[in-house]
Amino acid sequence: MDIFSALQALAALAFVLGLLLGGAWLLRKYGSRIGLKTGQVSQDLKVLEWRSLDMRRKLAVVRWGEKEHLLCLAPTGDMVIASRDAPAAFKPVAPDHKGGGSTT
Repeated sequence: MDIFSALQALAALAFVLGLLLGGAWLLRKYGSRIGLKTGQVSQDLKVLEWRSLDMRRKLAVVRWGEKEHLLCLAPTGDMVIASRDAPAAFKPVAPDHKGGGSTT
């Protein structure tokens, strides 16, 4: 391998790395315009449960705000099967420490 071949290989490597880094930069800068959202996590959207119907279709229970939705997800299209108000969240009661205990 002579010096010209080594320089040509390094130039090709630099070109490919430049393409990859440039593509990553473009996706970060303009990705939101094509539907890619990075760094934004919704606090009121949760997938509660998944069930497979068969190899291609799945059922999902999704909570969004104060509603729960039963979705059928399939390659031919997704549909909302049912919606309902979300049940009240389980809130554990803290033990009462105001009295009744022995102090030593």
